[in-house]
Amino acid sequence: MPINLIKLAWEDTMPLIMRCCIYAIIILSLAANSHESQSLSAPPPHSKVTWIIEDTVEWDSYLNNTPTTTSSETSMIVINGLTELGYRVKFVKATRGRAEIILRNEDNTCMADRIKTPLREKYSFYSTPHDLYLGQQLYRLAQSPPLNSKVLNNQGEVLNLASLFSHYPEQVLAISRGTSYGIELDKQIAALNPGNVFTRSGSKRGISLAKMLTRKRIDYIIYYPQEINEVKQSNIELESYTIAGSPSYFLGHVACTKTEGGEQIIKHVNEVLKHAYKTTEFYQAHEKWLMVNDLPKLRQYFYEVFNYLPSDEPEVP
Repeated sequence: MPINLIKLAWEDTMPLIMRCCIYAIIILSLAANSHESQSLSAPPPHSKVTWIIEDTVEWDSYLNNTPTTTSSETSMIVINGLTELGYRVKFVKATRGRAEIILRNEDNTCMADRIKTPLREKYSFYSTPHDLYLGQQLYRLAQSPPLNSKVLNNQGEVLNLASLFSHYPEQVLAISRGTSYGIELDKQIAALNPGNVFTRSGSKRGISLAKMLTRKRIDYIIYYPQEINEVKQSNIELESYTIAGSPSYFLGHVACTKTEGGEQIIKHVNEVLKHAYKTTEFYQAHEKWLMVNDLPKLRQYFYEVFNYLPSDEPEVP
């Protein structure tokens, strides 16, 4: 074939070759993305997850699917999402100490509402946050006069527990045995006169302490705002105080055993949460358990963390 004809044939054929190459690249790319999506949304057949629930009143909430706190409600959103993906979730009740042992040693095991720490990350994979808890508050029965100004700073916060009980030496703070109130508050509690601290044990210790407060057997409890409504009686008025320097909010995560199976579960948990974050259901799981006075703070921090508020909620300043 003459050279000029070969040249013309090549020029006519080249666009076709290029188009075929481009189509092939697109098809391969779509196939790869489809494979990646399928691998993330389809766990191995009969994948089983052992879900640890602490031996508290929330055990019944999980079994009956009747959430009583933000934690249990957002956890059920995750669990329902995993079930839809094909996982079989089995609930196991354990004490706090036993839960730590299980998370360190057993595969395909997870627990919700875990605060991420460097130590815990050594033996657990962590999801993105599944709940946001406003910082713990010091609660007492509403009364007049209010707390003396000498124990408060300019923002109306309690300076510290030592100054509070120095001014009110006959009063008592009740705490739950085995519960951490955060590094700073734990130090302050440990430094108090033993006569100012009452410690309660048992699986329902939190509710027991709240009942003691409403019956005027103690003077103060430290509680999360999203859990106080669970025990607050309609005829009881409470007032709350922030303790200066305490965190504004805490983030709870799903933690799973640090194994290949645990890592795969966390990837699916994150997939469920990614879709949940932009739903009114997820936001309402936080708001519905709070008192009205706490809602502005919730909206501020919720938007900071999840970058979303339902359209009918006031905009964050």
